[in-house]
Parts: sequence; C-alpha cells; structure tokens
Amino acid sequence: MDGEKLRINLLIDNERYPLRIPRAEEEVYRAAGKLIDQLLNKYRNLYPEDSEKFHWTLVALQLAYVNRRIEKRNDTQPYAEKITQWLAEIERSIEGTDGITDLPR
Repeated sequence: MDGEKLRINLLIDNERYPLRIPRAEEEVYRAAGKLIDQLLNKYRNLYPEDSEKFHWTLVALQLAYVNRRIEKRNDTQPYAEKITQWLAEIERSIEGTDGITDLPR
C-alpha cells in the first residue's frame, strides 16, 4: 500500500529522532541522516575550535547549496518554452502551405 506509514528512529549527532514516514522513503531518510552525521564530522574536524552552531550552520549551508544546484539543473521551463515556440512556428508553416509540403514530383 503506497500510503502506508512506517515508524523509524534516526540517530543524528547522537540524538534519536522518532519519525513517521512513507515506507517507500525509508532508505532516503536513513541516507539523509547518515549524510548529516558525515558532514557534521567533516566540519568538526576542519574547524575544531568553532561552535556546534557553526558546524550545524555549515551542514545546512552545504545541503541547501546542493539542493539549489539540483533545482537549477532540473529547471525545464526554458526548454518547454522553446519547444512551444518551435511548435507554433511549425504549425504556422504548415498552415501557410495548406497542409501540403513542397515534395519533389
């Protein structure tokens, strides 16, 4: 059943987070939790003198940056607009020839 919810516990930064998620999304949630831990450890090692807030901010910034890059890369609106423009030009061209193309006889 697609709407089935699953209770899971994510351990992020040694804190347990109980969640109810769609069963089909479990792997994604677990991978996301693991990624957060990896990034926190990375920034803790790079900036050991800085605060936890600083480390969490860098994690949030990196994840937001990656998300925006993916959104930008997947923006199909300019392509859809160009295809619509080309289709309109093709239709006008066909209408101008009364549906008959210049074929060799």
